[in-house]
Amino acid sequence: MNSRLLFIVTIGFIGLSFTGAAQMTDRPVEKVNGFIGLQVGMPTRDMQPAIRNNMGNAGFGIGGTVLTNPFSWGRNKRNSVLRIGAELGYTYYGRFITKVDIRGYRGDYKTSYGILNLNGILQLRPFAEAPVRPFFEIIAGGSFYISQIRENLDAIETALGIQAFDLEAYSSASFNKGAAVGFSIGKRRDGKGCLTVRGSYNIGSDIKYIIRNSLQYNSANGYMEYSVGKAPVRYFLVQAGIGF
Repeated sequence: MNSRLLFIVTIGFIGLSFTGAAQMTDRPVEKVNGFIGLQVGMPTRDMQPAIRNNMGNAGFGIGGTVLTNPFSWGRNKRNSVLRIGAELGYTYYGRFITKVDIRGYRGDYKTSYGILNLNGILQLRPFAEAPVRPFFEIIAGGSFYISQIRENLDAIETALGIQAFDLEAYSSASFNKGAAVGFSIGKRRDGKGCLTVRGSYNIGSDIKYIIRNSLQYNSANGYMEYSVGKAPVRYFLVQAGIGF
C-alpha cells in the first residue's frame, strides 16, 4: 500500500470519528477490543511452491486479535480512534505422503505443515456507535513455517497401539508486514459479542520449506534427510468470528 493511499484512508477514518464525537459523552470508555474466529489463508503465486496442496493451495485455521485503547490507560480516560495490540493465528495447509523403503526405513512418511502468524497491530476505528463499524490496520511481525515429519501408520497399526516414528520438526521464520481492513456488525451491549469480518494482506521475506517428496536416505550418515526450498511470504488471510 503506497503512502498516499494510506494517508487518505487515515484521514477518512479520523473524519468518521469526529462525526461521532457528539455521541461520546453518554458512552462508556472502550478499553479492550478484539475477536476470535476461523480463518482461510490464500497464498499468491509467488508463495504457492511452499504450499502445493490439494485444497487449491488454500489453508484453514483459527486466529484472533486483542487490542486496547491507549487513551484509557491514564487518569483522564476517554474514547479514541486508536487501538494497539496483537494478533495470533495458525493456518493448516495440509500434508503430503512420501513412500520410503531404504535400509530399515520402510513405509510411508507424512509431512504436515502450516503457517503461524504473530503480528503487532495499529488499528484505526470510528468511535461513533453504529450498526456497522469499519476498521483499518497496519500490521508487522512474523510468519512462521512449521512442519512435522512422522511415520504414517495405517488403521490396524494404530489400533494395535504401535507408536509412529517421528523424524523431526522443521521451522522457518520470516519478517512480516501488511495491512488489514474489516468491520464489526452489531452493537456491543451487555457483554454480548458481534460478528467481525477481517481481511489482511501479508508480505515478508523468504521462508524455507520442505520440498514435497524430497525425503530420502543418506547412506553416508545413516539418516533420513530432505531438501529445503525458499519462497517469499505473500498471502491473503480472510477471517470471520465473534468480536468483543
